[in-house]
Amino acid sequence: MSLDRFDLSAARLYGITIVDPDGIASNADGALRITFLAEHADVYELLDAPTSAISKMFDAAVVLTCGWAAPLDGDDEPSELAPSRHPRRRRVRLVVTVCDNGVASVLRFADTPEEIVTDDGAARGTLADAVNSLWFTSSFDAHDAESQHVPRG
Repeated sequence: MSLDRFDLSAARLYGITIVDPDGIASNADGALRITFLAEHADVYELLDAPTSAISKMFDAAVVLTCGWAAPLDGDDEPSELAPSRHPRRRRVRLVVTVCDNGVASVLRFADTPEEIVTDDGAARGTLADAVNSLWFTSSFDAHDAESQHVPRG
């Protein structure tokens, strides 16, 4: 099944296991193993769900979502308007990765899909806060899960 690149029906959460940190694995899994964990129509409810804390059992978590983005107002402040109502809104597909080393994201806009925009952790706003909260403040502890013999990855 092919997905519309800029109109997903639900945000998705994945767990990433590093199989081969040097990227030279000869097995079929390659350097990473990606595990689908959950999806929800609202990305914030997905990230806030207690069950999403299971992503901390993995080496990293990835959130995939689509939505509306709007330019910042003067002084790099968010607009008072919701991005979906902003006159200069743009449709966006966003992939956010978080691990112990921080957060990074990659996005594309529907009107310029050939352009890739990356961010190595400087993003601000409610989604950045929610992703950071998922990884750095959620109550799930992977070490506790391992001590209880919960399989990792």
